[in-house]
Amino acid sequence: MNKQYLSDRQVASRYSIGRSTVWQWVKDGLLPAPIRFGQRCSRWDSDALDAQDEKMKE
Repeated sequence: MNKQYLSDRQVASRYSIGRSTVWQWVKDGLLPAPIRFGQRCSRWDSDALDAQDEKMKE
């Protein structure tokens, strides 16, 4: 199975929030930190987001 990495725009769309809220949620610990692929490239592992969603349901 191929890993999916989501941009902040895609994460924002997934949760129906703004991009700045994505980064605030990371800061607040509501979302996992993104993986850095370069100085200006951060992506979220979709599996990590799924795991976080499950954790929040508990």
